[in-house]
Parts: sequence; C-alpha cells; structure tokens
Amino acid sequence: MKYSILNKVTVIPYCALAMLFTNCGGHNHEHEDHSHDHGHSHSHDSHAHGDDEAHSHDHDERGDGHSHYDPKAKKPAFTYLTMNGDFHLNPEDSMSQNDPRNPARLTLETSEEKGSVTKMTFYDHNDISLKLAECGYEFIGSRPDPHYYPEQTKTSIWDVFKKVEDFSGDCSNYTYVISRSPHGDPVHMHLRYGNDVEKLLAMSNDEEDENFNPWWATYCDIERTTSCD
Repeated sequence: MKYSILNKVTVIPYCALAMLFTNCGGHNHEHEDHSHDHGHSHSHDSHAHGDDEAHSHDHDERGDGHSHYDPKAKKPAFTYLTMNGDFHLNPEDSMSQNDPRNPARLTLETSEEKGSVTKMTFYDHNDISLKLAECGYEFIGSRPDPHYYPEQTKTSIWDVFKKVEDFSGDCSNYTYVISRSPHGDPVHMHLRYGNDVEKLLAMSNDEEDENFNPWWATYCDIERTTSCD
C-alpha cells in the first residue's frame, strides 16, 4: 500500500514535467499556432472623409476640421515632422484671404536632428514679401480639436508648438502656434498663433461671424494657384 501511494506521488511531478514536452494533461496545442501576423494595417487615419473629392467649404468656406489624409499615402510617425516648406493662403478661400490675422505666407523648417527647433517665418498679411518675424519652436504635444473630435472626426488633431528662440523680427505675437500640420493631396495646412494655447483651441467653438470666426486659416504650397482644400 505504501509503495502504491509512493508511486502515485512520484508520477505526478513526472507528468508535470512531461507536459512541457507532451500532451500529458490531454490539452491539445494544435490551436495555439499563433502566427501573430502583424499585417493588421491599423490605418488610424483611414477616415479619409472624401479625400478624392473637392473640398469646397460649403459653409462659408470655413475649415471642416478634417485632416483629409490619403489612407494609401505614407505618413511620418509624428505629424509635426511635416512642418516643412513654403506656403501661402489658399488662393480660392476668401475666408483665409480676407482674415487680417493670417500671415500671407509661412516658411517652415523642421528637422529630425536631436536638439533642433522648428523654425517658422511669418509674413505680412498684405505683403507676401514682407517678413515680420522668424521664430524657433519646440513641439510640446498634440491636442484634439474641441469642436470636431471625436464625434465628427478622429483625425482633427492639432500639433502644439512653444516659442523657444527669437531669430529676427518681433516674435512676441507668436508665443504659441497650433497647426494642423501639412497633410492631404493636395497638401494643405491650418494654423493659429497667440499667447494662450487653451484660447487658441477654444476658437474652434466660436460662433460664425463677420470677423472670420471660427479661425480656420488654410494654407497651400506656395506654387499652387488653385484651391488645396
């Protein structure tokens, strides 16, 4: 009897050890062939919202808060890295063209080099050749648009920049810049500037009025002569 009990006690650890290599417990691992095919293309920006259609700004040409991303296009991991190029106000957008807050031209320089800043140059609203300020910025994060996100779109995200350097001109009006960084086809962007990030974001909820609110300045590539949004 003692020998029988001892045998049973001895068999249990042997079975446990054998389970590492065999089907001792009767559990079939055939269904655990987890291939983990990482081909799940989690296209978070697949909400194209009619990227292949012309965006005519039916509501008095105000911005619609969407990124208009082409889901097939390659996009950088961080949208603020697209802050590069020479841009002017959307040629066929009277709201952008007539709003005196909007610089007529923006020149943007962003590098992936560590320690570098994003350089933004702002030009006079009425003179595309008159440089007002050249300022250096640090990207400090992204914020959802309080009007559009998330009920109307999940891609309405602003990149937020804080001024860290004054290169030339008067940068005092441009302490913070929020941008819907360059995106879409054709490429376009939206930008606001000021001294209070919360107030800049809240402008998306402003009532429509004769002072070009809510503020949705739209910019196109400097070479473009037709609408880009």
